Parts: sequence; C-alpha cells; structure tokens
Amino acid sequence: MPTAGRLAGAVFYAVLGAVLAFLLVPYFDEARAPKYWYPLVIIVGVLVGWIIVGSRSGQGTGAAMGTALTGAAALAFWVLLLLSGYDMIQVAMRGRFGGPMEAVIGVFSIMLDYAKVFYSPLNLLVWLGGGLVAGLLTDIFGSRYR
Repeated sequence: MPTAGRLAGAVFYAVLGAVLAFLLVPYFDEARAPKYWYPLVIIVGVLVGWIIVGSRSGQGTGAAMGTALTGAAALAFWVLLLLSGYDMIQVAMRGRFGGPMEAVIGVFSIMLDYAKVFYSPLNLLVWLGGGLVAGLLTDIFGSRYR
C-alpha cells in the first residue's frame, strides 16, 4: 500500500542511486558506462527505497539507521548483481563458459571484480553516508506523514 514513507524512500534512494551512478562512471573502461547504467541504478534505488526502506519507516531513529544501512547494502548488491548478470550473458553468448553452472559462478566472479574496481574511500563514504541520510529522511517522512 502506498504511504508517504514508501514514496520518500523511493525518491531519496533514487537520488542516492543517481549520485552513486555519476560517481562510478570514471571506474568503467575508458570512463564509458553502459547505456543502461543510469536507469539501472536509479530504478534499483527506487525499488530498494520503496520495498526495503519505505516499508519500515516511522519506527524511530535507531531502527531507521539499521534500515538505512540495509537499504544501502541492498542497493549495492542488486546493482552489482544485475550489472554482472548482464555481463555474464554477453560472455556466455560468445561461448566462453563450459556450461550453465560455470556461468552462474561466473556472475559472482564478475560481481566481485566490479566491487574491487568500484571501491574507493569516497565511494564508500557516499554510499554509507548517503544511505544513512536517505534512510533517516525516509523515517522522518514516514513518521510525520502517516
């Protein structure tokens, strides 16, 4: 059911996703992100904000901080998983995997490679700090506008 907390979570985590997408573009090869990069991160941000963070808004500051970090972790996980899944399909179409199980394992290998490439203290600070701010603002909206 739509609530102000869910709407606020969707908006704030979409903004966080857009900021992170912008910050991570230089980490791609030749600073060229895939065409689907911005929509992917923003849509995942909307879904994480709506489903995970927004549904738990209005429970107090302590719970909001935990939910905010959960939302930030979910945002990173799903973006990396979807990005890696797309890359795995591209590699699988070239016949580079021995079978379907090797392709599934390859997704997580590619995911780990992306995580290593994207890691920097600034990105970590924006990811965690932005997640906390977005989660706390979502909690404020969720508790104030019921």
